[in-house]
Amino acid sequence: MEKVILWEKEIEKDFAKASENELDDLLELVRFVQKNGIQNVICKSTLDKAELWEWLYSKEQIELNDIKRELSRRLEKAECKEEGEYEEFFGKIGKLLAIKVLLLSFKGESIYYISTIAEYYASLRNYLALEKKDDFCNDLQECFPNIFFVEEIETTVNTLNRKFEDMREEIIEHLVCINDYYRKFSDMLENHKSYREIAKQFIIDTGIDCSPQAGREKVQALKETRINEITGQEETVVCELHTKFKTFNIDKEKQDRIYFFPGKQGILGGRIIVKHIGTHL
Repeated sequence: MEKVILWEKEIEKDFAKASENELDDLLELVRFVQKNGIQNVICKSTLDKAELWEWLYSKEQIELNDIKRELSRRLEKAECKEEGEYEEFFGKIGKLLAIKVLLLSFKGESIYYISTIAEYYASLRNYLALEKKDDFCNDLQECFPNIFFVEEIETTVNTLNRKFEDMREEIIEHLVCINDYYRKFSDMLENHKSYREIAKQFIIDTGIDCSPQAGREKVQALKETRINEITGQEETVVCELHTKFKTFNIDKEKQDRIYFFPGKQGILGGRIIVKHIGTHL
């Protein structure tokens, strides 16, 4: 997913009204954007504003000095564009085009206006919910940082029993819950909870149906072999936990699912592994 992050044209007004925590969150987001090489663009007229630099160099709020110092450095690293080119990018916000545009802003007037890393991912997923199947499958990985999707994920999506377009939002809903459950999965596994206990707690916390694979003869198809970075040895894990999509009057055996492994330290950085999004295995 090609992205451009715009700095709000009146970002100096946002800065002046924001709390220390809000500025901290924005700075964390900007660090993330620039560290990951995501194009971030600021309008030349914004950089030329005296009010912006007056606020950045003001010492009235001593507790903000470090934040202001780093923000000024991050602003100078942004790609400066003339008014016309900036406005061309701005006009693409929220549109399903080759380049997905987001706006750094505290205004919250749109899902595409972001000031935290959580909002960044929420806005990417909003674009994802508009995409055709091929693009959707290609873009999954960067929308869910705690999940690793196997290389064959697009092939599994082709096995869905209902139209992909009818399932797209529900797939995202399930993946958001799985992604955000990352820490809880880790804690429960460290406490030696069984998959059945983990699934039961997941249902309570998310309202999404979940269970381990019932038939042990079918587990073979759910195995995934990866190198454990801690031991240096190959290790096989079983992606048998699965969420179940709503049936909508179809045969229960055709109830589509997401099969996953809840993660283990040393394997793919401890991320959850999603092996299959599609028909009941």
